[in-house]
Amino acid sequence: MGKITDISRQKRVKTRFSVYIDGQFVCGLDEVTVASSRIAIGDEIDAEKLKELVFTSEVNCAFERAVSYLSNSPRSRKEVYMYLVGKGYDKKIVLEVLDKLDSYKYIDDRAYAELYIKSKSGKYGAFRIAAELKQKGVDGKIIDELLEDTEEDAEGVARKYLKSHRGADIQKLKRFLASRGYSWDAISSAVSALGDELSSEEYYD
Repeated sequence: MGKITDISRQKRVKTRFSVYIDGQFVCGLDEVTVASSRIAIGDEIDAEKLKELVFTSEVNCAFERAVSYLSNSPRSRKEVYMYLVGKGYDKKIVLEVLDKLDSYKYIDDRAYAELYIKSKSGKYGAFRIAAELKQKGVDGKIIDELLEDTEEDAEGVARKYLKSHRGADIQKLKRFLASRGYSWDAISSAVSALGDELSSEEYYD
């Protein structure tokens, strides 16, 4: 048990306070934690309570950092996790933050996957999109369910490719579509639809 002898705003980070117990600096806390806990100079505080305040403060700081990260672009749960761990936050704090983000609906892997598929479906095939989403930590069941209702526009992508590639033949076109992650069924369908046009001069103007 010790007595709080000073709570002073830090000079470098105005939103944080330095807490002194029995004349010694013991920790820094964010202003939200200081205000909500109502700690004051002269209060007696034990080690357990102090540990609790430090944890709460770290969660608050990590949460604000995560919100800022999410404001730039939608992210998957795994991406936010890896970002915070990379910033040096303890995994227990990170998991607490993720739960808080979930409660505010700031992260939602299904909604994230829907947006991702929508933005990529005109450029890449289902295989590539699925692989990228799995790498980002989205559950395979969510991916399969969403991609099942997504039409692959391999033909449209093939037409754009042929417009900008002189002398492209069927094999080159197939390799290109495969590199974009289209299924062999989608590739075959696209090649079949464009087969008669592969030698058309309109693609080589």
